[in-house]
Amino acid sequence: MTMTKVVGGVCGAFLIYLLGGWVAETLYHVGGGHGEEVAAYVIEVEEGGGGEEEPEQDFETLMASADAGAGERVFGKCRACHKIDGTNATGPHLDGVVGRDVAAVDGFSYSGALSEAADTWSQENLFHFLENPSGFASGTSMSFAGLRDAEDRVNLIAYLDSLDG
Repeated sequence: MTMTKVVGGVCGAFLIYLLGGWVAETLYHVGGGHGEEVAAYVIEVEEGGGGEEEPEQDFETLMASADAGAGERVFGKCRACHKIDGTNATGPHLDGVVGRDVAAVDGFSYSGALSEAADTWSQENLFHFLENPSGFASGTSMSFAGLRDAEDRVNLIAYLDSLDG
């Protein structure tokens, strides 16, 4: 008699499982052969042209239009790790960084990857470094993701360059 109860319980559970699947399928049915189904709303999309990217300007043109005032606002992203008062923080100080030799701040321990990537922090080297630090100097300990906007980068470089006096 106990075995009959166990088999009955298993069969009952299986029946509930099948009925639950059938109910769920009817409640949440998505498409598939039940006549003409019409979308609730349609988003109009233009067929032509779409998604053309702007032609990238060369570095000299971007640098000529750089705004140091806007660069000071961009520097807010750097302020968490870098100082401009001559003292080191998580990162080295950025006083006089434009034109300075790479890894040249006394008292700061660099990762070594920067020296392999460039000799000096020229404006153009800074431009490429700020876009993607780990791409420019693979193995750098700088964890910043970078500045994707080219105008932000040149504005920041102009601001850092203006600090030199």
